[in-house]
Amino acid sequence: MRAISGRFAGLPAIAALALACKGDNPFRPHPPVFDAAATSAAPLVLHVVAPQATDAAIDRFLDPHYVWLDTTARTNHELFLFLPGTGMTPAVYQLVQREAARLGYHVVGLMYPNSPGLAKVCPGDPDPAACYENSRLEVIDGIDRSPWVNVNPANSIDNRFTKLLWYLASQYPDEGWERFLAHDKPKWSQIAVSGHSQGGGHAAMVAKIRLVARVVMFSAVTDSLGGASVSWVATHVTPSDRYYGLDHDLDEQFRPIQASWDSLGMTIFGPAIAPETGAPPYGFTHTLVTKYLPLRGPGRAAHGASATDANTPLNADGTPVFLDAWRYLLTARSAGMSDETSAASAARRDP
Repeated sequence: MRAISGRFAGLPAIAALALACKGDNPFRPHPPVFDAAATSAAPLVLHVVAPQATDAAIDRFLDPHYVWLDTTARTNHELFLFLPGTGMTPAVYQLVQREAARLGYHVVGLMYPNSPGLAKVCPGDPDPAACYENSRLEVIDGIDRSPWVNVNPANSIDNRFTKLLWYLASQYPDEGWERFLAHDKPKWSQIAVSGHSQGGGHAAMVAKIRLVARVVMFSAVTDSLGGASVSWVATHVTPSDRYYGLDHDLDEQFRPIQASWDSLGMTIFGPAIAPETGAPPYGFTHTLVTKYLPLRGPGRAAHGASATDANTPLNADGTPVFLDAWRYLLTARSAGMSDETSAASAARRDP
């Protein structure tokens, strides 16, 4: 499949939209769409699954996967795959995962080999750009490419995710997990990939090599060369109009994250909006940058504010301040979506 240049990937869609506006055109693209419908408050189904229960060959990074489903929500027939940041576990990001389930996603918070932090080791490599790319690819598929990570095929993201889907389809046949498998492999076209920090970078790498339904990056991609983006983010199979991101402007890695968003082609859809001072659909931008204060919680509070339970700010009633922002990132559909894609999406929805 032909790769798409990030910086210019959205331009054909914008040009097509402009042409479609001239006179009656039955093939005009859909305008941007955001459905602000209320979510349910029913109890969620939660499965906490040990990685080794799905495959005995998985023998490292054994914190449990978190799997969520809202059986009362109208399904969107897509799966939300969330990848934690360096040294973190799926349990650290329950608020985001739960909200995705309430929006109609089948949700998987996947545990995977997420140490060391690439932002610490790759700058010292003789070829930092290759270090970032090769290390991420090894974490995803387990093929030995990098001296900085040690991931075999059994412990890779690909194997862990595939075996978890097999397990869920077998153990919970009435929950619909089998719909996300095709020929015993993940059906990436119906999977939204997401993650925080290192995990958000892996989500972007998955979308570089595979066509996915959506990419949602929380405080990512952090890979950089002196604050500039690295080369691997500039081309990708997944179109730029499917990428969305959220970060805090006090994040110490904000500069490379912003550069990566530019290279991915996300900034052509409008300027960054502060979600706490705006409202969905935020002008249909693909980049949200918060300035919210005070920062909350331990550690790198600004870097974690976008998604971690301990750092994301809360309202007086305990709900996340960024709840509407999360809903937007997870559901907005860009003007660049083709008629064919829209029709296929609509056909998958419940009547």
